[in-house]
Amino acid sequence: MKRSNLLLVIILVIGILMVAPIYFLIISSFKQPQDVFSTSLNLSNLTLDNFKAVFETNILKAIWNSFIVSSVVTIVALLFHSMAGYALARLEFPFKKQIFAWIISTLMIPFTIIMIPLYMVTKSLGMGNSYAGLIIPMIFNAYGIFLFRQFYREFPKELEEAAYMEGLSIAGAFFRLVLPLSKSIIVPLTIGFFTFNWNNYLWPLIITQDEDLMVVQVALANIVGGGYETSWSIVLASALLGAIPTFLLFFFMQKHLVEGIKMTGIK
Repeated sequence: MKRSNLLLVIILVIGILMVAPIYFLIISSFKQPQDVFSTSLNLSNLTLDNFKAVFETNILKAIWNSFIVSSVVTIVALLFHSMAGYALARLEFPFKKQIFAWIISTLMIPFTIIMIPLYMVTKSLGMGNSYAGLIIPMIFNAYGIFLFRQFYREFPKELEEAAYMEGLSIAGAFFRLVLPLSKSIIVPLTIGFFTFNWNNYLWPLIITQDEDLMVVQVALANIVGGGYETSWSIVLASALLGAIPTFLLFFFMQKHLVEGIKMTGIK
């Protein structure tokens, strides 16, 4: 077998392995409860009853809560992280290297270590069991600051100098020139931040007790009952609905993601 044909076969197998779980999720969410774990390829007994049952739960409210939290965290984090990364890359101020090293060092601390102190601080500030408690602690992340800083270190200084000659301030040059030209780093971070917060389970479980503030991952965990009493057809239908926003995000941004990856190699 030629090397090109072997490579094609390998790619095809990997593609099937990646698509298969999504296919079974979609098909199983339409199956009758007794057929969920069946390996039969017979699709004549599909039903919409599972989704009718899902609409009677609070999963749609949970999806909306996750959308609000993920969107706000993503937008605010991108703004703050880009500003911090630009300052660390371009501006000169005392202890800049030490501050950057301190920020990077926080990446080495697992969330489980700071979880209890973070919860105590959040509760003491009156943000427990609220959108603020879900959103604000998740905004600050050294990963985004690090990537923006590395990106802006390679950003052409000539463009900024031209903006200064046109009378723009540092802030004006950043918001009117630099930030709009940062698509190649903004797009992957948007996907990453949104997906991470959409899939976040532990922190929302800890900080909220009100069912009206429940996010989709916590709602899915609550649907799962004990042992054989769990209605897995409803669980799978709920999971499918919960996965749609992330699928749509990647679908609409994949073009910009590919363009951004191409542009990163252009100086």
